Amino acid sequence: MTNKEKYREFCKTEKDIPIFSKDWWLDAVCGENGWDICLVEKGGQIVASMPYCLKKDGIFNIIEMPPLTQTLGPYIKYPKGQKNSKKLSWEKELMSSLIEQLPKYDVFNQSFHHTITNWLPFYWKGFNQSTRYTYVIEWESFENIEKKFDTDIRRRKKKAQKAGIEVFVGEDIEKFYELNKKTYSRKGMEISYSLEFVKNLYKKCKKKGACKIFFTKDLKGKVIAANFLVFDKNSVYYIMGGIDPEKKDLGGMDLILYESIKFAAENGKSFDFEGSMIESIEKYFRSFGAVQKPYFQVYKTNSKLWKINNYIDKVLKW
Repeated sequence: MTNKEKYREFCKTEKDIPIFSKDWWLDAVCGENGWDICLVEKGGQIVASMPYCLKKDGIFNIIEMPPLTQTLGPYIKYPKGQKNSKKLSWEKELMSSLIEQLPKYDVFNQSFHHTITNWLPFYWKGFNQSTRYTYVIEWESFENIEKKFDTDIRRRKKKAQKAGIEVFVGEDIEKFYELNKKTYSRKGMEISYSLEFVKNLYKKCKKKGACKIFFTKDLKGKVIAANFLVFDKNSVYYIMGGIDPEKKDLGGMDLILYESIKFAAENGKSFDFEGSMIESIEKYFRSFGAVQKPYFQVYKTNSKLWKINNYIDKVLKW
């Protein structure tokens, strides 16, 4: 079996692998031939893995984060009862082996899951990192979670309910994409993925029972907001959302997130807002009582020509 075939079998049995590192997810966001895997085996068993998405950009080989994919990076299995010093040695050995298996690349850029707290083996191999943040509501009873909501969130939720705003689960991908696109337009940004891409991702996720789309509508039945959730064994992730800018003060998104967090809690999962470094969005996510979780964006540039091109681009933008 090839490493990729081994990894597909590994994903069937290893339930704790985050959804973004699952083979079927990578098929959807990279294409079946657009990704590969580094593996470490001991005693015929896989103990570490690291998928990567490799693409060509002109003459350059780029390992990058695929669209709508929050994290990749290493996944490590630990022996039971391992002491901390042994754990760090284990991570060094396995991560070093994963790094050595990477194909020739000019640029490497991956975001690691927030449970990966040790990136030193990458640092020792010449990589750099930037700390980023996501916001997570750890699993507990929804009653306890709701108590941690800011007063303003509870007030806006009640206001929306009194105004007759209703939440429902739907499958209208075109309507979702329309709202998602409007949110980008309101911020003066171009959406980076197509409707067909989202349709294909939804199809793959639905087949695996790993997604849900919440919508809200007003009293006239007009859909005013939506979000796109994906989930694995441990977490629900908020990966996309959208709102009608003319209806943004009705509290449609507040109700959607309320129901989304409730859905996660009732299914024994944490809720991951998938983070944001934008100040206003960070404040909004935090208002739901979410806890800040740092994660590593790990990168390395091997090509001097790429560095020169980037420098010229920055100068021209000045």
